[in-house]
Amino acid sequence: MADKKVEKALYGPSTVEVALGAVLGLLLGGVFAAVYLVFKPVTAVKERPKEPAKGVIYHLSGKTDGNKARNWQSKATTFVNGGSIIVTEEELNAWAASLNGAPAAPAKPAAAPAAPPPAGGTPASNDFISASGLNFRLDGDKFHVSQKVLLNYYGIAKEVVMQAEGGFARSGDGFAFKPERVYLGSCPLHLLPGMTPALVRALVAKQKVSDDFRAAWVKISDMAVDGGLLKITTQP
Repeated sequence: MADKKVEKALYGPSTVEVALGAVLGLLLGGVFAAVYLVFKPVTAVKERPKEPAKGVIYHLSGKTDGNKARNWQSKATTFVNGGSIIVTEEELNAWAASLNGAPAAPAKPAAAPAAPPPAGGTPASNDFISASGLNFRLDGDKFHVSQKVLLNYYGIAKEVVMQAEGGFARSGDGFAFKPERVYLGSCPLHLLPGMTPALVRALVAKQKVSDDFRAAWVKISDMAVDGGLLKITTQP
């Protein structure tokens, strides 16, 4: 033991010790960087800037218009009973508003596409993670979903915006939302292995969706975003 101490004093740390220290330093640096980005606020805009500022993550909310969303309940019934529907951005957000802090109704539109779809709710103070303010945006063939996520660590709470962008693809016998980009605050979770599925599982586990809606979701035979519209077909 004494010889090893003398060797370390004379020659310094071994290559293995240096490598281990470097790895630990990188891991700690990565953790602190991720936490910083999670709590770095996003910039809310009404339209995406032509020249985005470097290092700024933008949040663009989907449209809400009661006059353009009058048919969402009848489309919800068609979705549950079986048939083809075309859903607008306004109808998706009317559905989302109906879930915000309210009990799940028996028939909801196919708009909540997050396999199973997410829903707004009132955050519980004793939860580590909870969400509210569900919002949808359709852009060309891209589906955007966002929520306000409350992170609560032993009474220290911080609300950040979660937003995801992607499309739909077959998963097993049904369809699932496949995000290409996911941000929690300003942190790009899609660049961190394993983080996106973990966040989605945590949020989906807290969502309140009716049994009829869940049953209809697994009977979707076709689903896609096209021209800023969500097109869905369910089997009876």
